[in-house]
Amino acid sequence: MFCLQTKERLLIVMLALLFSHCSTPPVETIPAVLTDTSKVILNCNGAAGNKGLMNTHERVYVHVGLITDSSLSDKHWRYIKFNWGSTEKEALATPLGNNNWTYTIPNIRKFFAVSDSEKIFSLAVLFRTGNCIDTNCHVLRNIDKSDIIIPVGNEQRGKN
Repeated sequence: MFCLQTKERLLIVMLALLFSHCSTPPVETIPAVLTDTSKVILNCNGAAGNKGLMNTHERVYVHVGLITDSSLSDKHWRYIKFNWGSTEKEALATPLGNNNWTYTIPNIRKFFAVSDSEKIFSLAVLFRTGNCIDTNCHVLRNIDKSDIIIPVGNEQRGKN
């Protein structure tokens, strides 16, 4: 009977850890709901999602863009800031310790220089290491390795 209780306790602990880990998003925003003119703080958890930045001791940079009404699909980035793999000072994220970094965009529309006539649907975000190309980059993505796409406003874009 003691073994059964111990096994049950172990199973409960393992399930709790699994569910708490699965629910942690790789990037959270402040505020939680964005508008096209929001100041947004992007908080990255390098141990979440695909765990692409877990335990890295390298500098971390952002790669950001937008999904707009002129995007070809709901995954087509436009207005991409910073070259992939670069170490541009403006793209440097601030380390917070424990696999966490932060980056602030003062005003989404102004930061990306998007005209008022274009609708912004989503902010596309990846946190990555620098001085790398494609497959050598340590990159934080969603658990399924897709890009991190954060809705902006109440606009909805149909899947293309």
